[in-house]
Amino acid sequence: MAEIFGILNITTDSFSDGGKFLNPDDAIQQGTKLLQEGADWLDVSGQSSNIDATLVSEEEEWRRVEPVIRHFVPQGVRISLDSFRPAVQKKAIEAGVRCINDISGFTYEGDRSFLKPAFEKHPGLKLIIMHSHNKNIAKYKSDLTPEKVVKKIQIFFRDRRSELLTMGIPEPALHYDPGMGFFLSEDPMVSFRVLQELEILKLEFPQLMVGVSRKSFLGNVLGNLPITEREFVTLACELHLLRYKIPFIRTHNVLKLRQAEKIWNLCQEME
Repeated sequence: MAEIFGILNITTDSFSDGGKFLNPDDAIQQGTKLLQEGADWLDVSGQSSNIDATLVSEEEEWRRVEPVIRHFVPQGVRISLDSFRPAVQKKAIEAGVRCINDISGFTYEGDRSFLKPAFEKHPGLKLIIMHSHNKNIAKYKSDLTPEKVVKKIQIFFRDRRSELLTMGIPEPALHYDPGMGFFLSEDPMVSFRVLQELEILKLEFPQLMVGVSRKSFLGNVLGNLPITEREFVTLACELHLLRYKIPFIRTHNVLKLRQAEKIWNLCQEME
């Protein structure tokens, strides 16, 4: 079974649910719902990373996520922080977060000297290295093409792995997200090429995390399908991830994925 990361955006401008959970009580309620539906992790974000997002201060980002972290950690809930800022990452680990999901692949400027002692104190800590063509918030004008995207991702992952290992991070802690949608390119076929060649990536980087939930590339190939109508196409894509036994899947709709996973597994047993 895949470990499912339920997306909890505590932002004003996330592309599919911005503003819905900005109030701490609403965010906690949504987090509880995701857990009840079968999420293994809550992937909490206080800074949107979509193509139209506005950067907030580090203080504001932490102010948004802190109440949720403080609420769930004492209950034993596994929290992943979706943040590329080292100062926010450090606070989160100190508060009990045990996974850092970094869209910059840990390239964003800042002091990361806290990571090695954090691993010495918390050996189970995980780092998710995400690839993005611009190493930050999603942007237009990518030079990636379907023909070269997987090789570019492999090179990026190798570089980041090498640097983090040099910093004293244990290799089993490293997980890898190829990035999808505008993190790769406005051309949807770039994302589809990654999905077609997941086996190549998985061979070298078995600890893969993939998130396709409601992403632009799914809507764009269907005539600009609105975000509110991307649930079924998301699920079709997530079934593809299950087929390739991707170990970590990040999604908005945990319940539908858990239901589909159960049916998928039953069908496989019948073969």
